[in-house]
Amino acid sequence: MDVRRRYLWFVGGWTLLVALLMLLVPTALRARLPEPITVEWTFSGAPEDSSPLRDFLFEELVWWLVVAAVWSVLGFGGVLKRRGLAWASAALGAFGATMLGTVVLTTVANLDAPSFRDAIDPPSSGWLLLGGALAGWLGWRLGSRSEGTPPTDRDVSAVR
Repeated sequence: MDVRRRYLWFVGGWTLLVALLMLLVPTALRARLPEPITVEWTFSGAPEDSSPLRDFLFEELVWWLVVAAVWSVLGFGGVLKRRGLAWASAALGAFGATMLGTVVLTTVANLDAPSFRDAIDPPSSGWLLLGGALAGWLGWRLGSRSEGTPPTDRDVSAVR
């Protein structure tokens, strides 16, 4: 299987996995969520904005599909000339993990709240960013591996 085909499978699989988890986690816990849910908090931790769960999930899913499509075209289409697959894989990993984490944290923050005004400020936003960075690094590693490795000194001396 050539590099582009493997990359296409990676992008398709990762995009689908993130999208399914973004939908499944809140939907599975729907009975324990208020309607509407809190989607934004102030700096002090008070609920600031609410949205119906359906609208929140639709918006997050559309954002994820747009990000995945743009980075897929950049990586697969050869727009990024140097290490394009690695950059695109890193971006897809970071954005996917961060967006999925946002949906999960928002869902957890709204669990068992009688009203959206009672939702707690989601903790662990720092962990969310750390998880996104880790997923980006893993994407970079996978993308770099699929593009092939540069020749080493041993490879060059074997050719001579």
